[in-house]
Amino acid sequence: MPLRPLAETDLDTIRLLRNRHRHAFFDDREITAEVQHRWFAALPDRRVDFFVIEERSRVVGTISVTTTAEGKEIGNLLLDTAVRGRGLMRRAVAELTATPARYVAHVKADNTQSLRVFRASGFSERATASGVVFEKTVS
Repeated sequence: MPLRPLAETDLDTIRLLRNRHRHAFFDDREITAEVQHRWFAALPDRRVDFFVIEERSRVVGTISVTTTAEGKEIGNLLLDTAVRGRGLMRRAVAELTATPARYVAHVKADNTQSLRVFRASGFSERATASGVVFEKTVS
């Protein structure tokens, strides 16, 4: 799976991709280049590992793992529509959930793409007032 840590040179690509699909996120505000760069500069101070998904050396998506009190939260699933349906996101989730841990994900109820990925990845689910919580324990 072509998954690698986010680099500063990826910021414009992922910002444009995220803004195009911002309706899928709980925080659906449009992100400016300035806000994106401030966010990137603060990443080392946070408990998140942020990755880009590549296909043929081109950034086509994102995914992250954040250490929380609930466990390791899988988030920021984003994939260019041109490469959907190839199993790239399912493989990224499988790669990031391969080590023993408790994994969680919070997904908007109308985000059908992410709902499908977590269901196909063996997560259990429960509805909440704000969406769906997925959980999986790997021992």
